[in-house]
Amino acid sequence: MSDIKAEQSERLLEQTPSNSDDQDAPARRPFCIPNLSEVRPRRRLFNACAISLILLFLGFGFCRYILPKQSICTDCPKFDFSAFYGIPMNLPVIDSAAIINKTELDMKTGFVVSSTPQVREYTLNVTQALTSPDGYQKPMILLNGQMPGPLIEANSGDILRIHVNNLMSNWSTSVHWHGMDQKNTTWMDGVAAVSQCGIPPGQNFTYEFSTKGQRGTFWYHSHLSVQYTDGMFGPLIIHDPTEMVPKVDEEKLVFMSDWYHTYGSVVVASYLNPTSRWVQGESGVEPLADNLLMNGRNVYNCSVVSSTFPPGFDGQPIYPCTGGELYSTKVNSGKKYRLRLINHSSFFSFWFSVDNHTLEIVEIDGVEIQPIEFRGVNVNIGQRYSVILHANQTVGNYYMRASFPTSCFLPFVPYNSSGLESTGYQVRAILSYDDTPVTDAPIGVAGNTTNPYHVENNPFNNLVWEGCEDMPFDMPKPMRAKKAFDVSPNNYQYIEYAFRQSQNENRIFVNKTSWAPLENNATIWKTVGQNFSKGNNGYSSWAYNLDQEVLLIPDAGKGAQLVINSMDAMEHPWHMHGHEVQIVGWGSGKYGVPGATVWNLENPMRRDTISIPAGGHVVVRWEADNPGLWVLHCHVAWHMEGGMLIQFLERPSDLDNLISEMDYQTRLHTLSFCGVYDDQAFGTEVHYYPEDMAPISFGAPLSEHQKIEKLKKYYRDREMLGVN
Repeated sequence: MSDIKAEQSERLLEQTPSNSDDQDAPARRPFCIPNLSEVRPRRRLFNACAISLILLFLGFGFCRYILPKQSICTDCPKFDFSAFYGIPMNLPVIDSAAIINKTELDMKTGFVVSSTPQVREYTLNVTQALTSPDGYQKPMILLNGQMPGPLIEANSGDILRIHVNNLMSNWSTSVHWHGMDQKNTTWMDGVAAVSQCGIPPGQNFTYEFSTKGQRGTFWYHSHLSVQYTDGMFGPLIIHDPTEMVPKVDEEKLVFMSDWYHTYGSVVVASYLNPTSRWVQGESGVEPLADNLLMNGRNVYNCSVVSSTFPPGFDGQPIYPCTGGELYSTKVNSGKKYRLRLINHSSFFSFWFSVDNHTLEIVEIDGVEIQPIEFRGVNVNIGQRYSVILHANQTVGNYYMRASFPTSCFLPFVPYNSSGLESTGYQVRAILSYDDTPVTDAPIGVAGNTTNPYHVENNPFNNLVWEGCEDMPFDMPKPMRAKKAFDVSPNNYQYIEYAFRQSQNENRIFVNKTSWAPLENNATIWKTVGQNFSKGNNGYSSWAYNLDQEVLLIPDAGKGAQLVINSMDAMEHPWHMHGHEVQIVGWGSGKYGVPGATVWNLENPMRRDTISIPAGGHVVVRWEADNPGLWVLHCHVAWHMEGGMLIQFLERPSDLDNLISEMDYQTRLHTLSFCGVYDDQAFGTEVHYYPEDMAPISFGAPLSEHQKIEKLKKYYRDREMLGVN
């Protein structure tokens, strides 16, 4: 692949006139930049804007990875802009009904719950196609031809062995198992450029990890760029015969999300650009979706035209629109149902409710809780809730609703139209009792909007639960009680974040750094054999790369404490890899003001995805018992791509030992693709530092002699792979 690229690049350079002998000639342009004076005038502005945007998104000012399509001027080629964004041409068209697997969404797979562990194997084939979940056709990334992807089920204690085949033609990929702690298998966490290198087109990777000690509702999704925005996600359910939740008759999956008609990589490129498409004269404004989905379905008003991404704006075909349909599911009178709610959005949290029904919350992010009854529940991005619904109402159709609170996302400036306002900022699905035809008009009434949490005889009726925040942190009580972990002073960490512009790009800075993915490598392989020391202001990292902030958790067997300060005007859903964390403290303003923090050390709620309130702080703890490199990031897809991610190196000596004791084939497998595939998935490394933000202090690395001695197995493996 690289040889082919080199030959094509050489041919292009040969075609470009040389000005070396002409002192009066203007400086030669890079071969990929067209002479706009030679393009038809009506296309000049489009070409200039598109090329600038593309180059900015890719992170470099030259086109070494871009292949030409045809000439549009005398000395440079025209480009298929879709190729820059990972959109291949001539995709197959799949009927929208074919991508929905209702048997799996209704969890009627015949899975047998057992306490006897076994190895369970699954295969995920990653493909691209044109399809229309809401009636509007768009390019999508599918798993086994589905969205959501296949249901993966296991019993607690099982080993999952999942083969991922990347059948895309032009994108690398990876799969993260959201909420799985990956005990002693950090290299199976699926974070591209952190725990592994991306799986190149035409290649495969096998993930293998234990589910011991875990149970409940999880999900999986791509962790490379914003691929899950375009459909690369699915459910992961861990059963346990000892699970402490009330018994039900049946279970159902309910996915909810925002939905963008424009390919995700195009949207994120526009978000990172300092000139916003969504609010005139503003920068850093998050993309507003075109529609909302529930279980991959919704209707769309085809007469609505987005003013942010009008059809054909990027030279792509104007895709057809047929209007779509609502998702529907059946229940039987008198039965109890466990609805497993999963928010796979890129930007929005959702308030979920069912007309005329109360919901009994029994599980949050894989943690069983004492049941709490409400009219609805707020589910932020990446979060999961199990709620029990009693089918005890009059036979008929009822709406399940997922609404996003506009006051949380649209409070400051008016957005340009994306078409979303035509939905009423709500998606509905139909819950049909018994044999009621889904075409019958729903008979239920939407919940009380002035007091949506009120339930008769509920002790929490007077609570103030903001529509875009988690329920009060001290409300849910884990059934498997744990006191707050004791914390070593060496394991205290603090983070805060800020939205800035740097190098003509919108970036988010966490502790003075903005994360950018490594090129052709993974952070985990950079950590091995390093010598770590404490930096200034409590930050820790090392010197190999300034845009890879890593916080050190050195003390084994002790609790770690992290303070997250949010000075931003919106809440942010932070997801922790490798651990569920205890929420032990919270309050308004920055941490440290006497009396500002409310503490709960007796049986604090545990979860892996937490909504950090606007202008406030949250204190979390976890047991530092899992050697590895774990990321903590905002699960707003656009924010993570803008750098809102940090990495924790936990128990580095134990991690070194785990890696050195790896069997040979496992080591080769986990090193797959690092430095040996082409560079389409990542741009070059970019270091983001505003002038008024000084770099942090770094520990000194080991000497080359020490490093080589410690890493001789590692280097031998890389030589076997042909990596320099």
